[in-house]
Amino acid sequence: MATSPSESTLEKILKIQTELTAAKPEVPLLLDLITLRSKELVSGDGAVFELVEGEDLVYRAASGSSSNQIGLRLKVTGSFSGLSLQLKESLNCIDSEEDNRVNREACRVVGLRSMIVVPLYFDMEVLGVLKVLSAKPKFFTDADVHSLNMLSSTIAAILHNAYRWAEREKRLQSMSYLASHDTLTGIYNRSAFYDYLRKGIVRIQSNPISLTVAMFDLDGLKQVNDTYGHAAGDFYIYQFAKRLSNLLQDHDILARLGGDEFGLILMSPEPKESVFSFLSNITKLVEGEVLFESIPLQIKSSLGVSHYPEDGEDLESLIRKADERMYLDKRERKKNQTR
Repeated sequence: MATSPSESTLEKILKIQTELTAAKPEVPLLLDLITLRSKELVSGDGAVFELVEGEDLVYRAASGSSSNQIGLRLKVTGSFSGLSLQLKESLNCIDSEEDNRVNREACRVVGLRSMIVVPLYFDMEVLGVLKVLSAKPKFFTDADVHSLNMLSSTIAAILHNAYRWAEREKRLQSMSYLASHDTLTGIYNRSAFYDYLRKGIVRIQSNPISLTVAMFDLDGLKQVNDTYGHAAGDFYIYQFAKRLSNLLQDHDILARLGGDEFGLILMSPEPKESVFSFLSNITKLVEGEVLFESIPLQIKSSLGVSHYPEDGEDLESLIRKADERMYLDKRERKKNQTR
């Protein structure tokens, strides 16, 4: 069995290092890039970046088969990643069904049989854990571990520098904030949305309140970008987020899920009819004209809503149903515009 990377793998590592060094110093962007390239480097099924938040490890970025697990929380104690942090060394799990060091139930939830975990430190500062996984047992080799180790120091340094840059420029206090918030709008990002939705589903089991998921998609962003440039598109996105945020309460969770898609979590004692009426009203209030360098832009959005438990009792079902209804709303709006 090979114990060191091949020449072609070394070239891939160098290419990834160059790409990461040249990337914008934005923590969410870097985390997405790190998980994607790490997965590709060792041909894993998925990869995640786990951030230490108190007693938990939180999946703040994920790629491949792990994408739907973003925002997942696991306890540091009793986890394979936690052991890696404690020992300050990379670990290779050959088969999660036979390795007593792992949380076997958590591995089954994620859908992995083998994995490599790499603790990321800069000096003595803990930055998180990089995990690359496979659904197959005995998938990764010692050479794969060595390859990820070679990449880890670059990853740690770049994340550290990005955090320090944001700390200076934006006076932010924690890596956790950067990893859970959208850079452009300042609201929550996809990982935080999934995290809060999982918490909400657990909370509602013992509380007589309703849980509603709303998905928004901006109409006409491509036309704005094509006509006036991406600066106008960013302004369009920012203004939508700002307007919507101003209409919500502090405990409502609004997140930019990516591009022009937004998600909202509402937990309320009101019946679902009242919640839907509220959402329809605020959507109308958000829409309207904004000026970008004296250029009038019309904010318009499509809305889809799902309710727990009638539309689903798990995260995936609730999001899928809200997405379906949002795209249905988008199609109906387009039909009405052509009449």
